Amino acid sequence: MYAVIDLEATGGKPGQERIIEVAIFMFDGRKIVDQFISLVRPEVPIPPFVQKLTGIREPDVRTAPRFHEVAKRIVQMTEGAVFVAHNAPFDYRILREEFARLGYDYQRVVLDTIPLAEKFLPGMPAYGLSTLCTELNISHTRKHRADGDARATVQLLQLLLEKDREKYIEGVYLKQPSATGRHKFSEQLERYVKTTGLYYLFNADGRVLYVGKSDQLRVRIDRHFLSTSEKALALQAEVANIRVEETGSLLLADILEHVELKKLKPPYNQAKDKYHLRFGLFPIETDEGVLWDVRGIRRDPPALQVDSVADGVALLGGMAEARGWALSDVLLPRLVPDVEPEQSNRDGLPTTADEALEALNRFLWPEGSVVYLDKGRGPGEKTAFLVEDGRFLGYAFVRLEQEVYDLPTLKNRLTLLSQQPYLRSLLAEYVHTGRLSEVRPGIFPTLDEDLTETAP
Repeated sequence: MYAVIDLEATGGKPGQERIIEVAIFMFDGRKIVDQFISLVRPEVPIPPFVQKLTGIREPDVRTAPRFHEVAKRIVQMTEGAVFVAHNAPFDYRILREEFARLGYDYQRVVLDTIPLAEKFLPGMPAYGLSTLCTELNISHTRKHRADGDARATVQLLQLLLEKDREKYIEGVYLKQPSATGRHKFSEQLERYVKTTGLYYLFNADGRVLYVGKSDQLRVRIDRHFLSTSEKALALQAEVANIRVEETGSLLLADILEHVELKKLKPPYNQAKDKYHLRFGLFPIETDEGVLWDVRGIRRDPPALQVDSVADGVALLGGMAEARGWALSDVLLPRLVPDVEPEQSNRDGLPTTADEALEALNRFLWPEGSVVYLDKGRGPGEKTAFLVEDGRFLGYAFVRLEQEVYDLPTLKNRLTLLSQQPYLRSLLAEYVHTGRLSEVRPGIFPTLDEDLTETAP
């Protein structure tokens, strides 16, 4: 039995996409015997380009079931069936990530119609679903909707099965790791379904080939060993060992990944892997005063790195609101929304770039010392990040509440971090998007000089 599936999702970075529509057609090789089609409420905004592409808008999913409400139906329908999709790694990964958020390790044998179309239908101008449907006279209504794309994929699968006279699909394709979902490290990774942390891929000589991080380590590592790209196959041939380091905190995983990539320089990582914050805040001195620009980072170092222009504008908007300034007093004109409420307090507006940097730092970091808390590696544990006078000093795992309030003990347990601007930017992103809790335990003693001298 084949479960032919198509998903529509919010898009975005891998690991952050959420499903907005799912369609499943159970196909026995001759006809459809069952089906399930549903919108899904993603509980995150649907980007405008996705709304335009799919026609699925925010009001359409407002009363739709959440993923956990359709999860059982998906499991029951696809149990024992082959998971089929056009560009199956995409749909399968997103579905596995949704299940991993629920703590369930969703695994199926997977059939991707793209490589099979390339094998059995050589010479096509392209192998996208729309092109194949045009070339093969396959009905393809409701493009970019889950049910329309899945119905077209059923017809394509039926044609591929008819052309497979030597039973290559059953005899060879469905036994490969990319289809079975099983590889030489699968057993080792079984307990890391919903685990946050860092992972290292080693060769036989102990050299680190790749470093990565995820809040769904099992799903993320599997992608390396189930991909059939040229680079993935080369990596698979070299990997001899895997090590996982649980952090509990995704922020800590972000920090350690950056530090390890700079130190180890693994050959299979790309340069961009070191930085997921690729935009920056830049103070610009103009005739109207100092205004902030938010743009991609080129050569000049920014005052702070952020994930997107929108995040940078939101952060600076928070600073403006806290000081009673208008956005037009803070941002370059191209960044100011068309409609902004009138504000009259212009007191304290910076007149130089240095003053603008000082104002930003005062907004970002409280005076004195502060501890920011995130998830730990298990029940009762927290990850504590210590900042003192705007300096991000390091982190420690704590279990007892008094360990957070007892600063000398916390400092003794602290793993110190080098004073890298990027690490400070990572912490700022998590703090100002509300992902960490803050502890201000009265008056902290100052950090001993000999402690700072040991920082790497």
